[in-house]
Amino acid sequence: MKKTETKINIAEFPKELHYLFDGATIYDSSSHPTMTTLYSTKGYYIKYAEKGVLKKDAELGKLFENMDMGVEVVHYLSAEKDYLVTKEAKGEDALAPQYLANPERLCEALAEAMKYLHSRPVEGVPVSACMDIYAKGENAGKLKQDTFIHGDFCLPNIILDNWKFSTFIDVGLSGVGDKHIDLYWVLWSLNYNLKTDKYTDYFLEQYGKEKVDMELLKLVKQVEEQA
Repeated sequence: MKKTETKINIAEFPKELHYLFDGATIYDSSSHPTMTTLYSTKGYYIKYAEKGVLKKDAELGKLFENMDMGVEVVHYLSAEKDYLVTKEAKGEDALAPQYLANPERLCEALAEAMKYLHSRPVEGVPVSACMDIYAKGENAGKLKQDTFIHGDFCLPNIILDNWKFSTFIDVGLSGVGDKHIDLYWVLWSLNYNLKTDKYTDYFLEQYGKEKVDMELLKLVKQVEEQA
């Protein structure tokens, strides 16, 4: 995750969060146009956005934490803005140079993380917001709601610790949905970051080609590219 050292005005933040900044170096690691993500060298990430925007992220983040798949959610404050504070994950995201330098091993690690997530129980898990664009029109009913998905299964959102799965981050689109959505996004992310699609088949083999409906994968690709 890219980090750029930055300066903040601590007075602009709620007093409950000041301890995160006192004596720390602060970095900006934002990647979303509607929210800001800061990193404190005390070991915390602080997201803030318009009021109400981070409520779902906080709820799903707590769900992942309780299922031992996510980082600790430290604070969710909703005042003039929304603030979400999480502990730093152990390890590095899958964009780290040592992972990109070994694409086949990276595919193996990502496939294991995805199979683990997709095997988790869905009882009590809300429907993923990703399913909204598939719920109407000619695509209604074509995708299933039977799998615990991340919703944005891209390399920056998967944390590995010495090649072993550590945790998922940025889980605001997660929930019950169709596994082909995660499959589409991980293949897109691999192709984009490795600058080649030569590892597509290898990833699918590691995940289990027999579990993949290529026509549904094409449908997800078509819908996502038109969204």
